[in-house]
Amino acid sequence: MKSVCQIMFLKKLSFFFDKLRNGLRALIPGKEGASEKTRAEGRFFKSKTLRYVLLRVARNFFFKLLLAAFIFLAMLSVAAYYFESRHIVYKYEKGKKVEDTSGSGNIRSIKDAVWWAFVTSTTVGYGDYYPKSAMGRLTGILLMFFGVSLVGVVTGNIASALIERQLKEGRGLKELNLRKHFIICGWKRDMADVLYHIMEKNKNFLPSEFVLINTADPAEIENLRSEPKFAHINYIHGDYIDERVLNRANLKQAARAVVFADRLVQGSVQEVDSRTVMAIITIKSISKTIYTCAEILDEKFERYLRFSNCDEIILSTEHNRSIIANASSGSGISQVISELLSPKAEVSITTQEVPAKFIGKSYGELYDYYIGRDRSILIGILENTGNFYSRRTEAIRDAQKTPDISKLVDNLKVAKQLIPNMPIINPLSDHIIQRYTRAILIEGRAQKSYNQFKEENDHAVV
Repeated sequence: MKSVCQIMFLKKLSFFFDKLRNGLRALIPGKEGASEKTRAEGRFFKSKTLRYVLLRVARNFFFKLLLAAFIFLAMLSVAAYYFESRHIVYKYEKGKKVEDTSGSGNIRSIKDAVWWAFVTSTTVGYGDYYPKSAMGRLTGILLMFFGVSLVGVVTGNIASALIERQLKEGRGLKELNLRKHFIICGWKRDMADVLYHIMEKNKNFLPSEFVLINTADPAEIENLRSEPKFAHINYIHGDYIDERVLNRANLKQAARAVVFADRLVQGSVQEVDSRTVMAIITIKSISKTIYTCAEILDEKFERYLRFSNCDEIILSTEHNRSIIANASSGSGISQVISELLSPKAEVSITTQEVPAKFIGKSYGELYDYYIGRDRSILIGILENTGNFYSRRTEAIRDAQKTPDISKLVDNLKVAKQLIPNMPIINPLSDHIIQRYTRAILIEGRAQKSYNQFKEENDHAVV
């Protein structure tokens, strides 16, 4: 005859599985034969988010493995309890029949059986409970084999998952879950130097927040990552004009994106620039608020990037021609530009946000403010900075506030003709500072004595 404890345990187990079955049945919309009581019991499962989580968990291999292990352990626990609770050995002491505790089974309750099953399956084996009957020991042998196999399967799958993750990361197939990160699309011949300069100019980003997207050979990526400063950058392998590839890089949550004139594109200059324009259009279709910068080789494609709301456009070929032309005149301008743009130089040209108190005031007042700072020279201002889509949308909204139709048309024309990041070098002193303006500054090098400066130059010549 079953004990009260065993009957209660079996009833609770049956009740649990009935509730689980009814809840899962309620997940299926329009399930025929589902009673009102069943639907009421499954009301907890109506949430779409909860249903999604439950279905994902139910399809997970480890969940299935743990569920099977739990059921098997429960069966062996019940079997051990059944055999050991009935294994009672008697002896006679002073003519009385008493139980021999040393020979009788010591697993007398279902909770002791469950404890013994878990301890044995995990190969811990405290020895406080153990079977003494023949069938109980056979159950223990099965449980030992099951425990060793379970540990092997779990550790093997964990190792396999880690190796698979590492392989995906190395091949650029991993999906990223970054936020406010920096995406770099394309490949340059001197990629290591370009990436180093980008990281030096964007020190507010961690190395792990940079993401490369290209179709370069994995060996080149590994060679790049072998350098300590690039060891933690992320890599996505694929075509950056493909929306699915960009989504793997979580572009929707990215802060900035740079698109190079890709050296890996086989074709003419027009084909390279066409892919750059397509990449910007795709990026902006996914996230209109991301700050984008694109490099093109042919200036004819500039207007297409303007139409795509590209925030910053680099005409690398045109810039090179201008520097060469200025250098040919013997003006030394190439050295000046090199010194100002080099990340290693102690003097640099940079932009800074204009303090809020100068918005609506004159350029002359802003100039006087910066001239008082230590070795900082204001040479101009940069208007319409930041995300250009947001700037244009805001300008159109402000233009529509006037009730005068003639002024409305003029305001809309001005708003539509906005140019992103428009530099105004050395404006008149009465020029009014607008919102979203940055100051263009030349920040001076640290103070050095003439002997120190001469010593450094002599060392460089040697």
